[in-house]
Amino acid sequence: MVAFTIFWFSVHWYGIFYAIAFLVWYFFISYIVNKTNFVKIYNKEEFMDDLLMYTVLWVLLWWRLGYVLFYNFSYFLHNPIKVFYVWEWGMAFAGAFIWVWVSLYLLSKKYKISYFTVTDLIVSILPFGLWLGRIWNYLNWELFWKHCPDYLLWTFLCKDYGMWWYNISNQLIESFFEWWLLLLIFQYLVWKKKILLSRWKLTTIFIIYYSTVRFILEFVRYHPSDYILYFSLSISQYLMIIFFIIWIVVYLNIREKN
Repeated sequence: MVAFTIFWFSVHWYGIFYAIAFLVWYFFISYIVNKTNFVKIYNKEEFMDDLLMYTVLWVLLWWRLGYVLFYNFSYFLHNPIKVFYVWEWGMAFAGAFIWVWVSLYLLSKKYKISYFTVTDLIVSILPFGLWLGRIWNYLNWELFWKHCPDYLLWTFLCKDYGMWWYNISNQLIESFFEWWLLLLIFQYLVWKKKILLSRWKLTTIFIIYYSTVRFILEFVRYHPSDYILYFSLSISQYLMIIFFIIWIVVYLNIREKN
């Protein structure tokens, strides 16, 4: 969806949303690094510059490539130029999630700080940007709930793949349970419970919460038939299972060392 056009250059709403998300994320983390004692980093300006580069570049690259690899590989294999058509539908949180975690590991090694110090910083405000993503899905008529009876009062008139149906507004419900509620919880934990002083706990809450809630909500989201795999589970649900299991293993390993 195009927000406005200047001469031949079109500015899309998703680009505006990304810009807002990154600005809020940057200034929030910058405040924590510079004004609180949650994180002790000596070269703070250089750290923030690197953090921005390590995350933004990897997010923009792998959010798209994650969709290409996990959801529609055969299509892009035959239409490789379409990989670069980022204004068309096709971004995957799982792709960005995996590779940003890798980049944060490299960043933690460079500054010789705890890996979970960096990941806790990132996830403390991450739900805000992802909440904006769900609002974008709503504005762009994407990610609908399965069809439900139109006599329910809590429905929204939505356009679903070329036909008009009454559908529960999946995007708004997901934006609340997956992200907005989590954002409120995180701000309470950060500022009232000082959880950033306890390494890895915020990251653990994020992964366990998100993988569980996303897995549940996937049962009622509409999916094309080729997105459904064994046992009637979607690709996203299998990815959530993998994230959950990996983090449980990491968590048990961390707990043993502490």
